[in-house]
Amino acid sequence: MLKKKKIFLLIAFLLLITQFGVSSEALAAVPYETYTYDAWGEYLLSPHAYVPETTISTKSLGLTGETLSSPNDIVTDTQGNIYIADTGNSRILVVDKNYQLVKIISSFKDSEGTDQTFNQPGGIYVTDEGHLYIADSKNGRIVILDAEGNCLDILEAPSSDVLQGLIYEPSALVVDNYERIYVIAKSTNMGVISLEADGNFAGFIGAEKTQGSFSDIISDLFKTDAQKARSRQNVPTEYNNIAIDSAGFSYVTSSALDTWAQYSSMMNNDKSATPIKKLNPAGVDVLRRNGPFGQGGDMYWQNDVSRFIDVTIGEDGTYSLLDATNSRVFTYDYNGNLLYVFGGSGTQIGVFQKPVALCYQGNNILVLDANTGVVTVYSRTEYGDSIGLALKLQNNRKYTESAEQWTKVLEMNSNYDQAYTGVASSNMRLEQYKDAMKNYKLSHNLSGYRKAFTEYRKELIADYFLLIPVGFILILLVLGFITKKVKKVNEAGWSKHGKRTIKEELCYAYYTMFHPFDGYYELKRDHRGGMRGALIIFALAIFNYLFKQFASGYIVTGSEWRMISLYDAFMSVGFIVILWTIANWALTTLMDGKGKMRDIFIATCYSLAPIVLLGIPATILSNFVTESEIQFVDFMNSFGLYWAIFLIFFGILTTNEYSLTKNAVTTVLSLIGMGFIAFIGILFINVISKMWEFGSTIVNEIIYRI
Repeated sequence: MLKKKKIFLLIAFLLLITQFGVSSEALAAVPYETYTYDAWGEYLLSPHAYVPETTISTKSLGLTGETLSSPNDIVTDTQGNIYIADTGNSRILVVDKNYQLVKIISSFKDSEGTDQTFNQPGGIYVTDEGHLYIADSKNGRIVILDAEGNCLDILEAPSSDVLQGLIYEPSALVVDNYERIYVIAKSTNMGVISLEADGNFAGFIGAEKTQGSFSDIISDLFKTDAQKARSRQNVPTEYNNIAIDSAGFSYVTSSALDTWAQYSSMMNNDKSATPIKKLNPAGVDVLRRNGPFGQGGDMYWQNDVSRFIDVTIGEDGTYSLLDATNSRVFTYDYNGNLLYVFGGSGTQIGVFQKPVALCYQGNNILVLDANTGVVTVYSRTEYGDSIGLALKLQNNRKYTESAEQWTKVLEMNSNYDQAYTGVASSNMRLEQYKDAMKNYKLSHNLSGYRKAFTEYRKELIADYFLLIPVGFILILLVLGFITKKVKKVNEAGWSKHGKRTIKEELCYAYYTMFHPFDGYYELKRDHRGGMRGALIIFALAIFNYLFKQFASGYIVTGSEWRMISLYDAFMSVGFIVILWTIANWALTTLMDGKGKMRDIFIATCYSLAPIVLLGIPATILSNFVTESEIQFVDFMNSFGLYWAIFLIFFGILTTNEYSLTKNAVTTVLSLIGMGFIAFIGILFINVISKMWEFGSTIVNEIIYRI
């Protein structure tokens, strides 16, 4: 019976795995989380894109009793062979694609047949022809070897006036298709050193531009020359590593940026303090930053800001960055979207103690750990393959196949914004603009949505071209009819005395909008408007705020998440009106004002009519405008606000029978009074809260004692 029960449980477990799609990868013990960030900067777990496959160590290479000493770089060639800069041991290890040791290069013969050795080689690079470029750091030179290890050339420190006094220690280098050499040298903050194929100095590229802060500029005005010399200088940031793609663009990293500046640059998605750049041959940063955030690594606070120490180029425009702060690998696509993050600190296989370099070997990623002297080989999973294939198909303009592949990615990770963006991009190429809008919205990609909406609206205009002028004429006719009726009601009100209807009170707000002096005078003297009309306009102004929060178009707000709060609406509109009424009445009472509090409140509420009459149509219009037309919506809202402020000023002037100068003074003092009243109110609430808390404590203590 017990045996049957175990069999039944095993079958149930297998069915559960089948039902929910639990793969062997999900059950594997991978010692880190793979994750990404959404458009709001929220941390999102994802399936593993890379998992540790194996490790390469001196033991696995058959170097019994030996260890790597302060290894600094790792690269691969077109055949998949691996080159490791064993810096502390002043040698280069060559490993084949099957992770077997091929040879150790610790010495070579120069052109004169003299034996030469390395002195702490820092960086290495292999060309497509198999030529090995070695940054022989402490010897201050670059050594070029062929595939067999024979010396082709030795490039000594370049000679130039701008390099005078510089200790030349090349630490990283790359070579372009024209055999130009780009070198990162320690203690060099003037950019990347560019050398001709023969080693002659060609110049610096990509130098950081710096300028002092405003406080530095002011303080320098009061410093002596000696004090300026002793003070901290604003110098360009040093680069620490470099990689090059097939088109000759250099990717450079920097880990010496100010933490706050880097964090701010990432959040603002700009180039002001970016730790990764893509330099064209002229040294201009052309890295695309079309993602929701800049390529700055983890979106934690400044103390944990990512420090990129290496970069490697993948296929189809992707590139991976090594973060020394949290020992993680960040991979971005060509447009700057974060694809996935993996890795971490620790002693297990798959995490690191001190990662120093990384490179691609086909689809595999190799990461070198300086502390353990171990290279971890990561293989790409089905999830990672699907992302890579989707990008490849997209770049090759196979948009239907790309959309299918992105859909497959979404089946594995439904929270992956980049997959929705990928599908939307394919929809755009296939002119499926409505579907593109849907998928861009799911990926929170506002810029993409705006482009898709623009094209979709063009289609609608083409399909319903004849109906547009008809609709426009109907709107004009309706507005003209309403205006005529309102004017008729207002004209009839001049000969009427006594109590007004709600209709008459509301229609009179239209008259005050265009005739503020006469309008507010009659509003007070002849009661053309009243408290009922004022309260309705007051409520409509609050409703306008709520309606704007609820019904504004996605193309304007960039968010489907709508927070509707009556409290916020009242505090943003109603509370300000009431506070203004109290402050202005209290002040004008002392300054011979003729208006009562009731008069001031009514005049203020009637002045809000433009906000309502322009704000609600602007909100409706926001659902139909394109990106270039958003300014018209903003203009309508701003114009309504400024019109209301204008009416409030002259409404209070007329109500209190002030001169222009006196009204301006009382307006300013009323605004100050609003702040004072708000402060007293907050203070009073805090005191009451403390008293309530104290009373509750006393009562609880008495109850406890009893």
